[in-house]
Amino acid sequence: MKLSGRIISLILALSLAFCAGISMTAAAAETEEAKYYPSIVIPGVFQSEVKYLNDDGTEKLNTKGEPYKAPFFMEDTSEIVKDALQKALIPIASLLISQEDKESRAAKAVAEVLGKALAGNVKCDANGKFEKNIVATQYTTSVANLSEYDRDYAMDKIPLYDYADIAGYENLYFYSYASLGNMMDLANGLFELIQTAKAETGSDKVNLAPISQGGSIFNALMQIYKDKGIPLSRDIHRVGLIVPAADGTAILGDIFRYGLLDDDEALYGYMFPSLIGEDDWLSYLITLLLRIMPNADVNNIIDIAAHDLIEDYLEYSTALWALTPSKDYEALREMYLMDEDNDVIREQTDWYHNAQVNAKAYITEARADGVEFFDVVDYNFPMYHICDSWNKVNSDGIIHTDSESFGAYSKGVDVPLGKDYKAKNPVCTDPTHHHIDPLGVLDASTGLLPENTFYFCGQDHERTADNDVIIALATRILSDVNFRDIYSDPAFPQFNWARNGKKLKNLYKAWKDYDVSTLPEDQAKELTEALAGAEAALNDTLMKSEEFNAAYDRLDNITYEIRNGGPKTDDTNKFVKFLKDLFILFSKIITVLFGGKGIADFIPS
Repeated sequence: MKLSGRIISLILALSLAFCAGISMTAAAAETEEAKYYPSIVIPGVFQSEVKYLNDDGTEKLNTKGEPYKAPFFMEDTSEIVKDALQKALIPIASLLISQEDKESRAAKAVAEVLGKALAGNVKCDANGKFEKNIVATQYTTSVANLSEYDRDYAMDKIPLYDYADIAGYENLYFYSYASLGNMMDLANGLFELIQTAKAETGSDKVNLAPISQGGSIFNALMQIYKDKGIPLSRDIHRVGLIVPAADGTAILGDIFRYGLLDDDEALYGYMFPSLIGEDDWLSYLITLLLRIMPNADVNNIIDIAAHDLIEDYLEYSTALWALTPSKDYEALREMYLMDEDNDVIREQTDWYHNAQVNAKAYITEARADGVEFFDVVDYNFPMYHICDSWNKVNSDGIIHTDSESFGAYSKGVDVPLGKDYKAKNPVCTDPTHHHIDPLGVLDASTGLLPENTFYFCGQDHERTADNDVIIALATRILSDVNFRDIYSDPAFPQFNWARNGKKLKNLYKAWKDYDVSTLPEDQAKELTEALAGAEAALNDTLMKSEEFNAAYDRLDNITYEIRNGGPKTDDTNKFVKFLKDLFILFSKIITVLFGGKGIADFIPS
């Protein structure tokens, strides 16, 4: 991912990109034709096709004559560089020469360039609507009735091929939306699709599969039902929440309130490696270059850039506001939304905040009416090191665990609860139930759905769709009425492990029919055993991450050897590796010697 895309995705806490496969079932309605309730998938952030259009409906073209690319519809690189040179070159040069950013000119110039480049074309107006013609492709029918292109697009985002073989594409729906748009519109659009699916299939109810940002849309949907005076049970049979942003993400709450993490340890240590990549030498070069400027000015540039990006470009995106944690809302509301010009936005964000804080009560009420709920949660994966909460919460890298699980308790990643730990206000009080995870870092008894929530330890939010066990679990939840809770099948216990089954499955399929008779005896033997190990790993839904990874590595190594005529070696460019090691070494030495100072800070005047 390009640096700009990665930064804005993380700033918005919207990398959330996950399209887990989900399906549905249950002995459907009273008509004989409907064997399955239709399932509506509400995908994660940026998982819908969204376009920037002219007034006549044609795609708008950039200065190179090419369609703008979602999700941010940025200008081409040459235009961004041109804008940066015009607006920021002189202020930054002045800062470097004088070692003083007078009136924060450089910081404001950088903020303006970044804001325009990253969010200028997705800015919303004072009514929470896109200022420009940003439109998501709408699928107002089942996947079965879509064009080949649209069907392929949807199925690429939600890999439900196994489910389609069972229930048919006619029972699968994909709710498409623009992730930075208007939350009330998104919730109303989902309500309408529910009615469409019922009418089109003849079913009395539907299943919902909210994924990641889809969890916040589901909160809003429940509020729509409340506002209309309609019980959720009228239309909904089962809800299978998958890593939902039910209470937003701590990343976005922190950044709205404080900006990017700017303490010295983060700034000169792990922030840019976290944003760009720990194996990318560029991240360490940037860290060194930051030393050219005074520390205080670097921090000021970061803070102003984050604040202005929100205040000038993202403040009116109510879908984005919905991703802030409920505990932060009042303070953020005071910071950004109290002007008279913000009355409409404030009314809408207040509306969503009410839905967010009452989500648990709404779910409890719906369960009493017969709606069945399940939740799938990733945990014990460190949050990106760009916000104050990164080392204070458990998470899946993007969303904190408390949000996904509706209240499961943890002190942090790899932080034991302790031998004397006793749950506070547990939902499950049955002494025969054991809701502490195998590592002793998480208590599921305090979550809203202790008997219906499944946890995957060490799973990265962005790689959730690659976990084949999660896909199988989600399919099972929504296609088997006899699958009721965490006790229904030993193959799917409450606590499980991270894995990339997609990668191993693809490698296994590519080699499982290879003619080993063409190989030397030692290679034939190793390939046969590696394939057997891979098959066993794929069939074992309980295998720990280390064992699963070992099965992949074994097969990867032997297939590499067969393809290349020799064993796998470290083929990293030696010069690039040298640069990386050199920059890391310099960065660490300077940090130890001078701490959080720029060059001008530690050279006597």
